[in-house]
Amino acid sequence: MKIYTKQGDKGFTRLADGKGIIKSDFRLDAIGDIDELNSHIGLLICRVDSALAAKLQSIQSSLFVLGAHVASDSPQALGNMELIALKDIVSLEENIDEMDAHLSPMRFFILPGGHESIATAQITRTVCRRAERSLIRWVQASDHQDYEIALAYINRLSDYLFMVCRFLHHSLGIPEIPWNSGK
Repeated sequence: MKIYTKQGDKGFTRLADGKGIIKSDFRLDAIGDIDELNSHIGLLICRVDSALAAKLQSIQSSLFVLGAHVASDSPQALGNMELIALKDIVSLEENIDEMDAHLSPMRFFILPGGHESIATAQITRTVCRRAERSLIRWVQASDHQDYEIALAYINRLSDYLFMVCRFLHHSLGIPEIPWNSGK
């Protein structure tokens, strides 16, 4: 299979189900931002311990499923691949609670940084927020009502990634950097 088809040279591409689409469509923004989020999670995996890496790889799989669903409306193309489910949100929440149990209460806004792994997690969190906004725009523009749980999942994922940042501060023994508003 050739990697280049030259079909996209004029601003058009094909979805997984073969449907043609202009590259400026909200749908492609959502697909691209989910893909970028997945890549940033891959980079984060390279900078954390194996236990956290395993959890993040599970999230990567969920994001591939989400991306596949956004890339196709065809049940044939999707096969038995189910969209994000409530259990996936519960899993994120359980992981958030588990990390939070080791942390002191947050008393200030935290500046990103302190360590390469923490900064990578913060970038990943912000890319997650962008992916969420893109997914919302596409869902609203296309009236895909069946994405309510997927939207909640990606929202909770950004919360999870924030807790990963805080947990990395804790586990690496690096103090959180408070934001000084100047007030």
